[in-house]
Amino acid sequence: MTQESIIWEAFIIQVISILGFIVAIIVLLRQTKALKYERRISKFALDPDIEDEESLFDKLFYKGWQILRKISAILKKSVFLSRYAERYERYITFEEKDFKDEVDFVSFKIILVIIIEILYLFTLMFQYAHFNIYTAIIAASLAFFLPDAYWSFQFNKKCKLVEDDLLKAVIIMNNAFKSGSNVTQAVEIVKQELDGPIRDEFKKIYIDINYGLSLEVVFKRFYERVKLEDAQYITSSLSLLNKTGGNIVKVFSMIEKSFFDKKKLRNELNSLTASSVFVFRMLVLLPFLFSLVIFILNPEYFLPLFENKIGMLILGIIILLYSMYIVVIKRLLKVKL
Repeated sequence: MTQESIIWEAFIIQVISILGFIVAIIVLLRQTKALKYERRISKFALDPDIEDEESLFDKLFYKGWQILRKISAILKKSVFLSRYAERYERYITFEEKDFKDEVDFVSFKIILVIIIEILYLFTLMFQYAHFNIYTAIIAASLAFFLPDAYWSFQFNKKCKLVEDDLLKAVIIMNNAFKSGSNVTQAVEIVKQELDGPIRDEFKKIYIDINYGLSLEVVFKRFYERVKLEDAQYITSSLSLLNKTGGNIVKVFSMIEKSFFDKKKLRNELNSLTASSVFVFRMLVLLPFLFSLVIFILNPEYFLPLFENKIGMLILGIIILLYSMYIVVIKRLLKVKL
C-alpha cells in the first residue's frame, strides 16, 4: 500500500468521523427541541395507560444529560466559572428554567473540547502523524468558542422575532389600558394572546411585576435581556411617566405610533438593501467554498501555512484582513433608525 493511498484512507476516515459527529450533534439538538415541545404538550394531554419502552437513543440522551448535570454540579463550586456562566442566562427560556442552568452551557463546551481532542488523537493514529500542540490548541479553541457563535446566532434570531412582535404587544397593552385594565392584566393578556419568544419575555415581565418591581425596573430588565432599542424606548417612556406623572394610555399610544412608523421605515430599508446584503453574504461565503474545494482536491495544499512560522504569519494576516473586511462592510450596510 502506497503512502498516498494511506493518506487518502485516513482522510476518508477523518471525514466520516467528523460528519458522524456533526450528525450526532444535529440529532441531539433536534431531540432536545422535541423534548421541550413534549413537556409543553404533556400539560394538556392525558397519560397513556400503556407506557412505551424508551428507545436506545433516549436512554443515551438521558445518560448524557445526567453526566452533563454532574459536571455542572462540580463546576458550580468554582466562583470564577459561576460568574463566567452568568452570560449564558439570557439563552435559557422560561420553560427551561426548571431543568437547565447557565453552568450547563460551560459543561457542554468542556465536553465538546474533550470529544474534539479525542477525535484529533484518533485521526493521528490513522495518519501515523506526530502530535502538534498548535493544532491541538486551535482545535480546542474552536470547540470551546464555536458553540458561543451558534448560541449567539440563535439568540439574535430570537431578539429579531421579539422585535417584530413588540409592536403587537404594545397594541394589545394599549387596548387593554383603554378598556380599564391595569398593567398586570395587560401583560397577562399579552402572554396569553401572543406566541413565540415574545410570550416567553412577557412571562418574565409578569413574574417581575408580581414580585413588586416598578414598571421602570421591569422593562429595564427586559431591555437588558434582549438589548433592543425599542425596549429601551419603552423603559425611558415609563421612567418619565413615573417621575413626572401622566396618562399611561397616551404614553402607550405614542409608543404604538412610533413603533408603527419605525417598522414601516425598516421594511422599506430592508427592501432597498436586500440585494446588497445578498451580495455581501455570497462574498463572505465564497472563500470558504473555494478553500473547501481545494482541500478536497489536494489535502496537502494548505500544509505550508501550518508547518512554518512564515505560513502561520500569513494565515494570521489573512484572517485579520478578512475579519476587518466583514466588520467594515457590515457597518456600511447597517442603517440605524
